[in-house]
Amino acid sequence: MQLFRLFLLPFSFVYCAVSTIRNKLFDLGILKSQSYKLPLISIGNITVGGTGKTPVTELLLHTLGDKYKCATLSRGYGRKTKGVILAGDADNCNTIGDEPMQMKLKFPGITVAVAEKRVEGMARLLNRDEKPEVILLDDAFQHRYVKPGLSILVIDYNRPPWKDFCLPAGNLREPISALKRSDIILVNKCPHNLSKEKAELIRNKLRPASHHKLFFSVIQYEEPLCLGNTNNKLSFRDKLAENGEALVAVAGIGNPQPFYESLRQFGVPLRTLSFRDHHNFSQADLKKIEEEGCNKNTRRPEVITTEKDAVRMISSGFLTESLKERLWYLPIRIEVLFDQQDIFEKIITDYVESHY
Repeated sequence: MQLFRLFLLPFSFVYCAVSTIRNKLFDLGILKSQSYKLPLISIGNITVGGTGKTPVTELLLHTLGDKYKCATLSRGYGRKTKGVILAGDADNCNTIGDEPMQMKLKFPGITVAVAEKRVEGMARLLNRDEKPEVILLDDAFQHRYVKPGLSILVIDYNRPPWKDFCLPAGNLREPISALKRSDIILVNKCPHNLSKEKAELIRNKLRPASHHKLFFSVIQYEEPLCLGNTNNKLSFRDKLAENGEALVAVAGIGNPQPFYESLRQFGVPLRTLSFRDHHNFSQADLKKIEEEGCNKNTRRPEVITTEKDAVRMISSGFLTESLKERLWYLPIRIEVLFDQQDIFEKIITDYVESHY
């Protein structure tokens, strides 16, 4: 694999040059960015694969949702539709994508919009009778035709960009110099015991500009929730104690290893089933999941998946009631380290309040 990446390095230099030229055209105003009067917050990254943007967006919605009419606008990756869609009751992962669908289910009071061309999505949102007061632009760092007022760049602690190359030899969407366009750099997925000395070493590697605010955050796994009978008062730990010969873990995300590792705390044998990122679950997939770990001599094991995968399973239309009764998902949230959560949230609220 390393030799293959070395072979691709010349193509990475070409990709990097094209990306740099494109950004320069925007900086010079040759390619136009559209500005808007209402507060726009971009949440993005410069690395392909999951950096944990979704829980960052959820944190912003928790911070702003009670006071402002919020909307999210994203491309709707993985959907089978085209154009601008404002999510309604009939929509699912196939029509708007898994992450927008997760937002719609988790925050029913917000407006969820998807559009390949963000300018068109903005126009549809702003032409509604009930206009949003804040718009969160998901995965919009490279989509420069819409200019955010506040840009949050999320970096995966486990995949430092200063050790990487641009596509296709590496995982960078653009060179690390692009960090200068952001206002907040959030190093996510840090170890819980990250020291201030290690954080300072990372700061020195990133070399943030004077205008940057740099934060470090961890993923917190919350108590698993069951998709089945809500009248069942047994917790996940209770069910494992009752039926804990094995646990089946299912993940269709970019990097499932941290998810799997978090489940080892429960102390039961773990069977894992991995699918590609944004996988659309088929009837055969769900049958395989339902049958995994089952045999005549044991009870059927509990099954646990990520919140995003649970949304896709529901949208598939193939989720049986028997699987649903023992299917759990693991909610996550981010927590900003070094007692800086309030500072992070205040930067967000101060920015929005400055518009009203």
